[in-house]
Amino acid sequence: MRTPEKLLFKGKIAASLSKFSYETPWASAYAEFIDDSLGVKLSNCTTFLMYDLDLEEMDLPDKEEEVLWEKKLTELGLTHKDLELDKDEFWSVICDDGTIDDVRAIRYTNGVLEWRA
Repeated sequence: MRTPEKLLFKGKIAASLSKFSYETPWASAYAEFIDDSLGVKLSNCTTFLMYDLDLEEMDLPDKEEEVLWEKKLTELGLTHKDLELDKDEFWSVICDDGTIDDVRAIRYTNGVLEWRA
């Protein structure tokens, strides 16, 4: 099995990967970002995504949900543009054999990167 070694963001190396594991369909690895701020933003986007899913389950009126949504964005230091960070087309990995694989549904929490492989 190929082992991902580097995470690419928009075609440029963004992080080194270690301790890769795979459990269908999810892959994970520890990520050491070259630019820590990118890792922080990706982590905050993951946090926001989970929060957004929780909000949807609450079935709140749209206005109330929007207020809470904006408050959480501010709390996490994110802009609406930052939420695009988890778009699949931005991310890929370089494997130990030189191949480049797509990354889907990227998530980053507590130093661990997860994606659908």
